[in-house]
Amino acid sequence: MIWILLLGGILASFTYVMVSANNIDFLYRRSYCDSCHYTLKWVELIPLFSFIFLRGKCSQCGASIDRGAFICEVLLIFLYSLPILYDFSLKDFTLYYLVITLLIPISINDVKTYKIPNHMNLIFLFTGLYLTELSYVDLMEDTIIILILHLFYILFSDYIGYGDIKLFTVITLITPVNFFIYTILLTYIIGGVFIFVIHLYRSNIPSKIPLVPFITNALILSFLLYEEMNQIYFGGFV
Repeated sequence: MIWILLLGGILASFTYVMVSANNIDFLYRRSYCDSCHYTLKWVELIPLFSFIFLRGKCSQCGASIDRGAFICEVLLIFLYSLPILYDFSLKDFTLYYLVITLLIPISINDVKTYKIPNHMNLIFLFTGLYLTELSYVDLMEDTIIILILHLFYILFSDYIGYGDIKLFTVITLITPVNFFIYTILLTYIIGGVFIFVIHLYRSNIPSKIPLVPFITNALILSFLLYEEMNQIYFGGFV
């Protein structure tokens, strides 16, 4: 289990940098402080512990370290351990690890910038298609869903960004159709609850609300409850 947690922390740091990267130099250059460009030592790159030990500041210039990286590490380490602690309904662990590895840092970036980088959508798409061996691609059903998504965007472009539509398009191509439907439903249920809670404490709801964190939570819940939702919607009460 320890190596899984360590892997989660390492990949969290890597993918978080990858989300905001403008070029591929991060693949071969040494990590450095964004403020003073001090080259970080290996002990300053240990997931979680380095941030805590340095108290969130660069050891040379004292500038604050991006807390997003620390949050990403905490979340990925926890979510990497989740399949060990919980019996997943959908047994596609490879797809689960791909989803959380990429969408957790994308979620944090969406909260900060309200943007989903195109290169991350492409990485998600091609990696997902490769890992699933195109087994979830259904040309007719996926085409219909993608057309509906784009129609939804045309009608409600003031309320949803095109980056979210592209992300939904990727998800429908790498997951079963019913899994995608559960994800859509849960996304807007979670988002609706969030807006309701915000409205209880604030009179004005923010004009922009990042959707990727809700999509990510919906995907995780779909992995956890896939068989249960299948039972309810296709073999149970309905």
